[in-house]
Amino acid sequence: MNKGTGALIVAAGSRQEENRFHPMEPVGDSTVIRRIIITMKQAGVDPIVVVTGRQGDELEKHVAKLQVIFLRNKDYQRTQMFDSICMGLSYMQELCSRIFVLPAKYPLFLPLTILRMMEEDAPAVCPVYRGKGGHPVLISASLIPAITAFKGDFGLQGALKELQAQGLVKRIPVEDTGILRSVDSPVSRDGGALQGEEKIPIHPHLSLSLRRNEEFFGPSMAQFLVLISHTGSIQNACRQMHMSYTKGWSMIREAGEQLGFSILTTQSGGADGGFSQLTPKARDFLERYLAMDHALKLQEQKLFEIYFQEEDHETAF
Repeated sequence: MNKGTGALIVAAGSRQEENRFHPMEPVGDSTVIRRIIITMKQAGVDPIVVVTGRQGDELEKHVAKLQVIFLRNKDYQRTQMFDSICMGLSYMQELCSRIFVLPAKYPLFLPLTILRMMEEDAPAVCPVYRGKGGHPVLISASLIPAITAFKGDFGLQGALKELQAQGLVKRIPVEDTGILRSVDSPVSRDGGALQGEEKIPIHPHLSLSLRRNEEFFGPSMAQFLVLISHTGSIQNACRQMHMSYTKGWSMIREAGEQLGFSILTTQSGGADGGFSQLTPKARDFLERYLAMDHALKLQEQKLFEIYFQEEDHETAF
């Protein structure tokens, strides 16, 4: 249903990274994983999928309120990062037209870099600082079958090298050292450079909620219904949002009562609790909500620039 630009953040860990797992390490006034998600959201990227594995429960709780989707790689100790990337890309193939991909150890790239990359219409886009490619990379959903079928060396890097030889990767220069600055790079770990970064800049975050006497439909409900539509399962949607099955059904019942029509049609049975899909009225309502929310997001930065001028350097991007 959402065919915009999403992001895949790989934070599963692996056998090779057993002593170098840093998604929840502090960076300025935030943490590595939270800063990555917030930067993506500043640029209007949605949905954001996080692949977890090592310390999965702790990591998911750490960012649960940021409205991201979780996928769990239970075999992270026996697989490579590329396996987690392929898991995430396969899941997102029908959700997005393009996907930013990066491991959860590059927290300092700028929202302006993300916006600059989104201006390009190449099948794949790689940011470059002084001749050196960095993270994240932006991949068209049309390339996912070729990437997930890649069997060569060096994982995603190797797959992109093959695509570049075919003229499918565009390298764009950016003035952003953050695309190269990994939390486990020698400079960062020896000098503690990432620990001393400035706070995340003040930025707008407007969200759309619908209510009668009280709110009954907002971003979490919209995301929940998108996931149900995509997975066909309430249970899977609840799991990916780190939400209890009981709470999920409560949200559906409340929304249905307020709207005056059924949200879902369900079929019982099966290992995942049967099959669920949105009713035609619910699908139409969700699409209208998402369209209005998108229109609101397009205005938030313009309004912010009107009321918070850039001479106030604490609020400037």
